[in-house]
Amino acid sequence: MSSSPANLANENCGWASRFHTFTSATIDDLVSSLVSFVRDSTPEEIRAWKGTIPGLQKECKKSLSINPDRVHYGAILEYRLPDGPHRVDAVLLVSGAVLVLEFKGDGNWQPQYLEQAADYARRLYWWHSKCGDEGVRVHTILVSYGQQGAEQENEFSTLTNISNLSNLIERFDRGSELPPVSVEEFIQPGVCQPSPTLVQAARRFFADHELPTIKRIDEVTSGAVIRITDLIHEAAEQSRRRLILLSGVPGAGKTFVGLKIAHASFLDDLTELGPNGEKSSVPAVFLSGNGPLVDVLQYELRQSGADGRVFVRGVKDFVKRYSKRDSKPPPHHVLIFDEAQRAWDAERVRSRHADQTKSEPAAFLEFAERVPGWCVILGLIGDGQQIHGGEEGGVQLWIDAVTEADGEWDVVASETMSHLLRQGGLNSAGFPELHLDRSVRFNFAAGLSRWVSGVVDDEIPSDQLRREADQLRKQGYQLRVTRDIETAKSFLWQKYRHSSNARFGMLKSSRDKSLQKLGIHEAGGRYFRAGPWYADPEESPSSCRRLLEAATEFGSQGLELDHSLVMWGTDFIRCGRSWSIEQSKKYNKRSGVKDAFTLRRNAYRVLLTRGREGCLICLPHSITELDESYDFLVESGCEELG
Repeated sequence: MSSSPANLANENCGWASRFHTFTSATIDDLVSSLVSFVRDSTPEEIRAWKGTIPGLQKECKKSLSINPDRVHYGAILEYRLPDGPHRVDAVLLVSGAVLVLEFKGDGNWQPQYLEQAADYARRLYWWHSKCGDEGVRVHTILVSYGQQGAEQENEFSTLTNISNLSNLIERFDRGSELPPVSVEEFIQPGVCQPSPTLVQAARRFFADHELPTIKRIDEVTSGAVIRITDLIHEAAEQSRRRLILLSGVPGAGKTFVGLKIAHASFLDDLTELGPNGEKSSVPAVFLSGNGPLVDVLQYELRQSGADGRVFVRGVKDFVKRYSKRDSKPPPHHVLIFDEAQRAWDAERVRSRHADQTKSEPAAFLEFAERVPGWCVILGLIGDGQQIHGGEEGGVQLWIDAVTEADGEWDVVASETMSHLLRQGGLNSAGFPELHLDRSVRFNFAAGLSRWVSGVVDDEIPSDQLRREADQLRKQGYQLRVTRDIETAKSFLWQKYRHSSNARFGMLKSSRDKSLQKLGIHEAGGRYFRAGPWYADPEESPSSCRRLLEAATEFGSQGLELDHSLVMWGTDFIRCGRSWSIEQSKKYNKRSGVKDAFTLRRNAYRVLLTRGREGCLICLPHSITELDESYDFLVESGCEELG
């Protein structure tokens, strides 16, 4: 791609060089390099390059005249992002900062311009291994090169005219404090990679026989993976039974850790020989009680030619099969129970399986004790995720199961959870790595779970929630609210029109009845097919991108969207400055529900934490009972759309 030794461009960009080379290059050389890179460039694009690049060169020259040491700063044009056809107009690499430039010629700061430029900066911050770490700041600059516009600024972006660029370089430059990211490092292949969704990670595993190591995910989860690996080795070497509880906030990577452990090659070497000298072909199994998660993973893996039933199995059928007295022991030494806090209590088990009398944790420990030699149960524990009747027991069910077990079990958890276990009478070892407190599912949303918990639990003042929301915005997370459903849909369709792989969809509470009058219905009714809804392209009538039907908390828990559209219902509303579920009386009367209010809180906790890049909340104008709820969400920091 490079047209000269000084132009370092490769398949990721149209031009890349240091300031001194960029400022001395002719406009013909620069445009020629860009045309070679953008094969389908239009006359309008070429005119735009000729209109913007000379001004950018002039401002970089000004910066060099102020400080000649800036000759090693970098200028990159038409930098390609890895998630589709998106290209950043220009990136400037200065000391301590990566400046993301988007050029507009009309002098008007339209909302879609701001959204586009901010998205580019967000993606670089979260996906690029050289951005956001070691003090390197990523900042968006929307540049007017035609008509002059009024300059504006916030902590995440600046709106300015091209004649002011050198002043901005001066302000962001940190001189001798930090060296600039080198051009060669910034544009090297593979240095910018999106964090995969759980489904994408599964697909990659079967395509490449490994789960990917991604910047943010690995930062947060590697300690847990190493600790759990060591604990499994110990159990095998000492022929012990061990229960490991990995806890974490929503989106922290618990399921990702479980998948990595389930497919770790070291397990093959630890497997005990069977009575005929054979080894289990599947030394670990990943089990989930989340039906939609199982459906989506199996659907995706079948599409790619893999056998999804081996990859992930439903926990209910697994428990039923191996709880029978005459059944063989499971052929697995490591049993991974996703969302273990949602295990059924004995009453719920009996209501579904008349021949079984124990809770799921008790049944699990019982048949795990029959595995030859040694066994590890890895329970993945989420915060506030119980949404079904019979799930309210949470971790206490596991405490009771270990206490009443016939065999001897070692129990290991995080330091915080170990304190809870010791209160329940268990001698539990504690390790800090076994609690994941940072979200990685949501690329830009470290802290989202805290904000959501503050909203639904009603324990944090709205001014403090606003500060949390402001911090989310600074990190790039998009938290918005609207009263108009068509405005919400148009926003998402426009935002992701060029990103065919992006997934956005409508969510609603399963117990709300008010939205049906507006034509907003539960996807699939009683027969929701999660696989096509999450995975199919927009052309498919089942695709979530069409925004025709809404998945509920049951259809979305444990899964994720790039952007969620949460339709707020009347089953959980603000009334007199507190939450009320009075309009869900029918739900309150359901048998087997011990704490309807907590289940409603948790339903909305799930709905509000599904979006990786943003959450757009819609409370329709026509439902006047939602007026106070809307005001509360605005007070709590949601930005009003439009």
